[in-house]
Amino acid sequence: MSTRTPTIDEDDVPQTMMNRLPAGFKPRPRRAHQLEQTAGPGSPSRHELSADMLVIGRGSAADLRIESDDVSRTHAQLQRVDDEYTIEDLDSRNGVFLNGLRVHAAVLRDGDQLQLGDVVFTYTEGT
Repeated sequence: MSTRTPTIDEDDVPQTMMNRLPAGFKPRPRRAHQLEQTAGPGSPSRHELSADMLVIGRGSAADLRIESDDVSRTHAQLQRVDDEYTIEDLDSRNGVFLNGLRVHAAVLRDGDQLQLGDVVFTYTEGT
């Protein structure tokens, strides 16, 4: 005798639907994210992240310029996805380290430590 596991069609699962927002609903504003530079040339400093995408590097095309020979001209890219930022290494010479581990790309979390060459940042999410 075999027992069959019943299957559930997606149409059988109740869904919550809203045609309009409830009265008095206020969407949560985007939180202000920041990079606080704690080591390296130019530290200490704080950089508010307001753009959906920005490049960190020492080159003139970088949105966040870091005057360090250990930082590539276009070292890394930050990108906002919904209300989170991701970081991606742009094939830099010295890499991107997140909490001490070398990464190619990662989602940033409150309190993360980023290192690009000799420059260290602490990432914070606003409230």
